[in-house]
Amino acid sequence: MVPNSQFVPKLFSMLATEDDAKILLALPGIAEDLAQRFEMETEQMEQKLHGFFLKGLTFKSKKLEGTKHRFCRDIAQLHDASILWADAPQAFLDLWQQFMEEEWPAYTKLVEGFLPRPLTRIIPVERSISPRSQVLAFENVKEVVEASRRLAICKCTCRLTAHKCDRPIETCLQIDKAADYALERGTGREVSKEEALTILTACEEAGLVHVTMNRSQNMHYICNCCGCCCMALPLMVAHGRKMCDPSRFLAVIEEPACTGCGVCLDMCTFNALAFTDNDDIPVVNEDVCMGCGLCEVVCPTDAITLTETREEAFIPAM
Repeated sequence: MVPNSQFVPKLFSMLATEDDAKILLALPGIAEDLAQRFEMETEQMEQKLHGFFLKGLTFKSKKLEGTKHRFCRDIAQLHDASILWADAPQAFLDLWQQFMEEEWPAYTKLVEGFLPRPLTRIIPVERSISPRSQVLAFENVKEVVEASRRLAICKCTCRLTAHKCDRPIETCLQIDKAADYALERGTGREVSKEEALTILTACEEAGLVHVTMNRSQNMHYICNCCGCCCMALPLMVAHGRKMCDPSRFLAVIEEPACTGCGVCLDMCTFNALAFTDNDDIPVVNEDVCMGCGLCEVVCPTDAITLTETREEAFIPAM
């Protein structure tokens, strides 16, 4: 998954034996076929596959021929799935954090060159958007929640291992199929739409950025990310990695209302606000602002709004 990694093989050895690895390399497949191939009883293979599923090594999908099991798609998916493994020892979690500190930054630079667009995008805080702007259903957390079939809340895998801040941990909202997955594995708890919205509001007040899949339909999650533990945001700020697309909006400061208190500067994860030598109010760096709207949440005079600056087509259909 990660060329020449010193940590990924160690992580893998804590999840699977050499015999397990042979089965994993034979995926995708259904239990009956795999049992025949490896000369095992079907029930024994099913137990083996279920163990992989609980550890976050595999995913399941219902097919006409039976339940098909597939191996993790990439290292980021393995990270998020395996860290929530109920029996994960502390040494396993610590090893993941070593990987994130020492190898992940260079790996993201490599991956960045292969992706035409980032896989995730920012969802803005709804109340911060200018009344003159059009907010589409897929960029409105309330409408995403209201349209969902099922919801679950999980712990943030980044803050669970990094421990760099005291922000809330139970903040990763899983939607529909992702919620089914979390509940089947026991890695999350089911929540109502009302509780989900309450959690999202609390995340905004804690300075967490809403992040989801970079498409306009079938979103599986809304993460709530900080600027210190997250696998993406700190690298975007420190190294300019294109790991997350902005929202379609840009922060605008209304000069008559702004008192120049500077509270918004402390809230901004992306360092997009700053005072200049000739201004008494902050200036927005349009090249850096991600349009999350958190600056508006803390503005005591309601001097900040988000204005629509990108077309609807900016967000990919799929």
